[in-house]
Amino acid sequence: MTMSERKIIELETGWEFMQKGITKLKNILEGIPEQQFNSEEYIMLYTTIYNMCTQKPPQDYSQQLYDRYRDSFEEYITSMVSYFLFSLKILSFIS
Repeated sequence: MTMSERKIIELETGWEFMQKGITKLKNILEGIPEQQFNSEEYIMLYTTIYNMCTQKPPQDYSQQLYDRYRDSFEEYITSMVSYFLFSLKILSFIS
């Protein structure tokens, strides 16, 4: 299948799929019971993102995906650090 024959993946469709992978990764990082990524899941995520980033304009969504991915992890990291700092404050208050 050539690039011109590939099905266009719209931003919201691809992002929804990507969010599922991000949620799974966050669960794994937090120790929430979750199966590790298997080969098929990893390949599907990678391929979907690659295809979305190499589509011809105006369907080249590389910048939008990068921005959303960055925002998602900035939000996650901020919330985790805030929770950790809050927990430390509570522990120091109790002590």
